[in-house]
Amino acid sequence: MQATVLFNELLTPSHPEKDVYHIGLETEVPLGYLPGDWLMVSAENSPEMVAMVLEKLDLSGNELIELRRFGEMPVKEALHYHLELTQLNPAILNKLKRQYDLNDWADRAEMMAYAEGRDILDLLEAYPFLKGVDVCNLLTPLAPRYYSIASAPKAVGENRVDLVYRKVFFERENRARKGVVTTALSELEAGDQIDVALSKNRNFKLPIALEESMAQHAPVIMVGSGTGVAPFIGFLQEWFLDEKLAKNHQAWLFFGETHEEKSHLFKDMMAQWKAAGLQLRTAFSRDQAHKVYVQDRLWEERSAIWALLQQGAFFYLCGDKTRLKTSVEEIMLSILQTEGGMTEEAAEALWHDWKKQRRVQLDVY
Repeated sequence: MQATVLFNELLTPSHPEKDVYHIGLETEVPLGYLPGDWLMVSAENSPEMVAMVLEKLDLSGNELIELRRFGEMPVKEALHYHLELTQLNPAILNKLKRQYDLNDWADRAEMMAYAEGRDILDLLEAYPFLKGVDVCNLLTPLAPRYYSIASAPKAVGENRVDLVYRKVFFERENRARKGVVTTALSELEAGDQIDVALSKNRNFKLPIALEESMAQHAPVIMVGSGTGVAPFIGFLQEWFLDEKLAKNHQAWLFFGETHEEKSHLFKDMMAQWKAAGLQLRTAFSRDQAHKVYVQDRLWEERSAIWALLQQGAFFYLCGDKTRLKTSVEEIMLSILQTEGGMTEEAAEALWHDWKKQRRVQLDVY
C-alpha cells in the first residue's frame, strides 16, 4: 500500500549523537490498525552499497541470477531490491561453514556474535575468496523493517499513521554504516510516497482492546526508552480520549532518554497528558554524574507499582531486548519479592503467568 508523507519532523535537532524523527503518513484507505500494531516499511539497498558489493564479488551486475518468487534477473537488480546487504544473517555463516569447510565459528553463539554489527561487505572483505554469482545465492531475502505505530486512529484519523524512528548511522572499521530504511525515511519530505503494510500485534494491546473477559479499565504501567516510547504515544492518545480513564490517575509512563533538553521526545504532548492525569516519571541518564535509568524510577516507585499490580494493572515494556528488558524485568521481580513478600521462585512464576495472561506485554527488539 502506498502512503503519502504528511510531515517528517526531526525531534532531536540539538543532539550530537542521535537523529530521532516523527513521521506522519496518510493512506488512501484506512489501515484498520490499533495502538500497539506495527507498520512494515519496504526496504531498498543503496546504489553505493550495491556497487561496493559487486566490486568485491568481481561482478559487472549484468550477470543473471534466479531468485525464488521473483524469477531470473540481473544480479544488480537482485542486490538492490531483493537481497539483504546491510545485515549479516548468522545463517549465511552456517552455509559458508558447510560449503567452504570454514571452521572459524565453533557454534551458533559464535556465529551470532560475529554477525552482530557487521554487513555483507564486511564478510566479503574478511573472506576475499568469495567471488561470483554463487555467493549471492547464499544471501537472505531483503525484508521490510517493522516499526511500532505511534498513533491511535481514533485520535488522528483512520487514514493517518505515525512512526517514531532513529536514523541508523555509525562508523565501523573506517566505513560509514547506514540503516537501509531509516536513512531513506530521513530524506523524505511532505508529499513523497513510500510502500507500507500493516502487521497486527495481538500481544501488545491496551486492556480495552483485549477480550471482554479481561479487565478493560485496569490501570496501565508503560515503560520505554528512546524510540521505545512509540507505541505508548498511540496508547495515550486513545487513553485520554476517554474522560473517565483520563481522570482516574491510573496511567503511568516511565520514559528514559539521555538528556532532557536534547532528547525529551514528545515533551509538550507528555506535559499535556500529565496535566490531564498521566503519572509521568522520566529518567535522563546523562543529565547528572550518576546515571539514572527507567528501572531506577520503577524501583523508586515500587510501593505504588505494587499497589497498581494488586489492582490488576497491565504492564508494558517497549525497547531494547537485551539490556533494557533484562534490567526492567530484574527490577520488577525484585518489587514482587520486596513489596509482595514473595520468594524468588514465586515471583518468577507469577511474572511468567502474567505474560501468559497478557497482563505483562513486551515489544522488544
